[in-house]
Amino acid sequence: MRSINVGIVGAGWAGLTAGIKLVQSGASASIFEASHTLGGRARKLTVNNTTVDNGIHLLSGAYSSTLSILNQIRTPNDPPNIDRQPFHYSYGPLNITKPRVRLPAEKLFGILFARGISLSNKFVALKFLRHIQTGKIIPRSSETVYRLLKRHRQSKTLIELLWNPICLSALNVDCTRGCSSVFINVIGDALLGSGKSSDLIFPTNDLTSLFASLAERYIQRHEGKIYLGKRALINHDTNQQLSLSGSNEHFTHIIVATAPHNVRNTFKDPSKIEGTLSTIDQFTYEPVYTIYHKYAENTSTNHRMIGLNSPYAHWVFDRGITHNESGLIGVVISGSGKHQSLTHEQLSKESAKVIDDRFGFGRPLWSKVLAEKRATFTCSPQLERPKQITEVNGIILAGDYTYERYPATLEAAVRSGIKASKIILESS
Repeated sequence: MRSINVGIVGAGWAGLTAGIKLVQSGASASIFEASHTLGGRARKLTVNNTTVDNGIHLLSGAYSSTLSILNQIRTPNDPPNIDRQPFHYSYGPLNITKPRVRLPAEKLFGILFARGISLSNKFVALKFLRHIQTGKIIPRSSETVYRLLKRHRQSKTLIELLWNPICLSALNVDCTRGCSSVFINVIGDALLGSGKSSDLIFPTNDLTSLFASLAERYIQRHEGKIYLGKRALINHDTNQQLSLSGSNEHFTHIIVATAPHNVRNTFKDPSKIEGTLSTIDQFTYEPVYTIYHKYAENTSTNHRMIGLNSPYAHWVFDRGITHNESGLIGVVISGSGKHQSLTHEQLSKESAKVIDDRFGFGRPLWSKVLAEKRATFTCSPQLERPKQITEVNGIILAGDYTYERYPATLEAAVRSGIKASKIILESS
């Protein structure tokens, strides 16, 4: 197996997962990361002497591949760093909790216990979910989530308080623009899947500690190499050998595990992969804004996560509850919107005002806006995604954008990394 020597460009969750699976199988793997921090768009930062994440990520019980990888790289002495909770949905006036008693099809009937919507709306939503579960809903190829919802008679209230917030949080795009087939995949797997797939899994430590640091340790213990602060350019020479600038090695395969808009920049001669690049070049991107507000100690929302029906605060996370960072509140704004027209100072004030109106916290001690303007690709209908096997022999793509079943999520990134490694191992 040592005849396989793989260079991996990018140390986000896709690249690290590919590295784990390759060294696990006895192959050689070297990971090159341009930044000095592992984890891609799911990593830790330090703000005002406080450890935060560059974006707040919520995992799901349906993240089977992510949870499996985490179990593989942990040792018995490692804390799990996750808090698993039964499904609970709170957005504006709508509140849905799984029944406390065991019921047949309890994931569906939880809707009947919802507060904040009428009984007729409950039955409309329940029928829609039941049709998803039984495969009776067939999205049309060009159909947005909104058109699908209207076709199945979902009310304005349900769209505003239930379906659009779920679409925004999962696809990072408003339901008027989101892909209906991917949306149905998410609902089917996360809300209606088997076992505890609907559980909400909150990281209890920073995202670097949750995954990237453990992945680094695992890869290095299995003789893999990781180079930080190393910008690597792919060279495909006249002898059809693959190499990376700054490395003396020749590789049997190279996995490109960067963000899609950076793929072109990883090639010394991008014309070698122009077919793949032409597909990627059609992508558009959506932002994610994360705002941290620090309040006095013991300030708490009393909710791990709660949705506020506001353009300046879609979801609010209490890091005092999840991360033992008392008084630290994280706000997430998904997708595009009028918040983008504000300066960071203006957005901080608007967001803090929403928090104060809801919880009465007053002014925060400090605030920090983290704006990732190309956080995810736009998961729109009929979006063509590139194949992981490219037109250049030995060059494989990995990244959430290549996993067609899902939007840009950590689970999609992990699954793409697993598939990239499998392609290489099975072809050698």
